[in-house]
Amino acid sequence: MKNKIILAGLAGILILAAIIITPSCKTIARAAAKYWTNKQIREFVGKCEDKSSLLLGSENAKKYCDCAVDVVAEKYRNYEDVKKASLTDVLKIARDCK
Repeated sequence: MKNKIILAGLAGILILAAIIITPSCKTIARAAAKYWTNKQIREFVGKCEDKSSLLLGSENAKKYCDCAVDVVAEKYRNYEDVKKASLTDVLKIARDCK
């Protein structure tokens, strides 16, 4: 019984640590703005929302694209490079966005 309590406590600590350590898209603090202009960010997000809202619905598409713009900008710091990238490559980069 005592071992189960210790294991449950350790599991709780590990889960809490994972939540704290794992950066969310919000903690990236609009990484895209470090590399892209506001116009480029709006263009990416707009196209992303247009395409993903059919599958996710408009509210979920907005959340997804707000995250995706930061994650993709970290990988493709030059906006022209992301425009040349395949949709599959962009989706792979943004796969953790929800």
